Amino acid sequence: MSEIVRVQEINHKSAYIKIIPKNCFNLVTIISNVSTSDLSFASNGSFKDFVSVLLARRDSYRARRFSLKLRSLDFDSDTYNLVSDCVRNVLNRGVLFLELDVNVEEGYALPSEVFTCKKVVKLRLGSGFVIENIPKEALFPSLKDLLLDRVIFNDTNGDCAFTKLVSACPVLEELVIYRNKNDDWKWSRVVSSQILKRLTIRCEESGYYEGCSYEPISFDTPSLEYFEYCDVIRDEYPVVNLNSLVKAKLELPFFMGGDDYDASNLMKGMKNVQILSLGAAETMQVIWTFREAVPVFENLYDLSLSTEEDFCWDALPILLDKSPNLKTLTIEALHYTSECNGDVNSVCKCLKGYSFLLSSHIEVLKITQFEGNIREMVQVMHVLEKLQRLELLELHIQENEDDLKLQIMLDLLMLPRASSKCKVLVDFPEQTPVC
Repeated sequence: MSEIVRVQEINHKSAYIKIIPKNCFNLVTIISNVSTSDLSFASNGSFKDFVSVLLARRDSYRARRFSLKLRSLDFDSDTYNLVSDCVRNVLNRGVLFLELDVNVEEGYALPSEVFTCKKVVKLRLGSGFVIENIPKEALFPSLKDLLLDRVIFNDTNGDCAFTKLVSACPVLEELVIYRNKNDDWKWSRVVSSQILKRLTIRCEESGYYEGCSYEPISFDTPSLEYFEYCDVIRDEYPVVNLNSLVKAKLELPFFMGGDDYDASNLMKGMKNVQILSLGAAETMQVIWTFREAVPVFENLYDLSLSTEEDFCWDALPILLDKSPNLKTLTIEALHYTSECNGDVNSVCKCLKGYSFLLSSHIEVLKITQFEGNIREMVQVMHVLEKLQRLELLELHIQENEDDLKLQIMLDLLMLPRASSKCKVLVDFPEQTPVC
């Protein structure tokens, strides 16, 4: 039978060690939710009790997954020593998935054993570790998945800790970096890996990026297949090697720290992408600003755009012109307010009367935020009259009123279509009628 060891309750939740015999790997999960205002492990002793149980069972099990989440802001040196002892213990048990989410204070360093763990396949660190020194013998021979959540890297004696960490991962396939907008790493600003397949860099806060570094960043990742990038536009992207790129998500706030920013190389580096998603309406403004650098997307067949009705679509004609093989286009809100002067039948200058759609090969058009008002119907009419190869127009509507459903369906049935193959699918919350 399986053995369950119950550890003292921690903030009304319990931590468990589950021991599974018969040569199976064990599942060890420690999730400790501690109030940052009035409770800490150091004061109630519960974390110490847990570590005591863990250390006492030195040879009784192997840990496949270890997740340690400590949120107290009132740790002392003894508590951090317990954290280190706990981590060393599970590393000695051949842990495969190690997750450490410890809200540490300045001065705490991860045990050196973390950087030489031979069996860890997934490593997730957050949310306040500062990594200054990587041991010379650092090596993660099995690590394929690395997540860094608000981890700070500092250069020491000219050695880039981030570069050394990535270099110590010879089979790394996925790297995820979440950061705060004001975190300014002291690093080489180069992401370089010949084998990395997935890369995500996201700033977890919105708004102005005051105090953020705009210094150049390079991506030397020739094997990368997935690229998600949400960050400020840097002064330059000296090297952008994304030759194997299949899918990319870009979200580029249009707030700049100076006048020297240049995303040209970033645009050019996306040329081989097959599925492209541009998040935040401001990203369209970035495309327009660097329109001269937009390459021909020979392989692009699926394009998704975050749009708002008040943001002009100057970049859309450029993107469609540069995407000769595009088949599916997904947009959010239609654009119809700028310079319309109250005329529901008018079309914004940025759309050029939708004439750019005449040469488009789009077969599927999806609109994810559709209300069905008269202005939107006018824009849909122009689209249906221009897209000669359209096979499906898919409209997603949030409202669920029966009268509105009927009116939208009747209006759509009346609209002429340039393509005889075109069907219109209206996705209401409860049903999907086709007309």
